[in-house]
Parts: sequence; C-alpha cells; structure tokens
Amino acid sequence: MTTTTTAASNGSTDTTTAEATGQPDKPFGMAKVRETETYHTFSVAHDALSEAERLCAEVYRAVTDAYFKDLRKNADGTGLTAVQTAESPQMQVKIREALNCLEAAQTHVRQLLVSTYDPPF
Repeated sequence: MTTTTTAASNGSTDTTTAEATGQPDKPFGMAKVRETETYHTFSVAHDALSEAERLCAEVYRAVTDAYFKDLRKNADGTGLTAVQTAESPQMQVKIREALNCLEAAQTHVRQLLVSTYDPPF
C-alpha cells in the first residue's frame, strides 16, 4: 500500500492512502492478470465438476433403475442387469466423459495449487 504526502498551500500536509479513502488498491499489471486467470480457472473447474456430476447422475439413475427393476414401474424394459447397463456402450460413453470432466477439473485446480509465476525479466 502506498502513501503520498503533498504540501498544501497553507502549510499542512495532505495524506492520500487507500486506507484514508476506504477503497482497497485495485490490482494492476500482472496482479490483474492473475485475478482474471484465477477467476476463469476456477470457473472452468466448477463447470467441469458440474458436468461430471450431471453425467454421473444419469448413469446412476439408469443403473439404479436396472437394479430395482422389479420394484419400480418406470424401470427400463430392456431386462438388463445393473452391471450390463453400466457396461452398455451408451453408459460407457457417459462414464468416460464424466471421467474426462473430472480430470479437467483436477488439472485446473492443480494449476492454481502449484502455480508460481516468475517475473518476465
């Protein structure tokens, strides 16, 4: 935080600080870039986790319906077991895609966890 003191025409001093105005210093330069990057990185991680959760929920519902097919009237009429449902090509695509989303989220979170910036010069 910087403080600038200037002499006024009446001999008093005028102190201008971020504390005096109640406003925090705004980031600039690389600090502003890091703020923006951090926001967007966590935004992508959040979106990736949300999409993984949505895909897992779809697989879970299908597997649950197959597992409890005798108890539920809206169960899948294919007669597949829970294992067969999970191993079906449609579910395998969703499972792989959920895993890809989880890996993307992990990559973005790790980037912020271990990332250090060296000065450009």
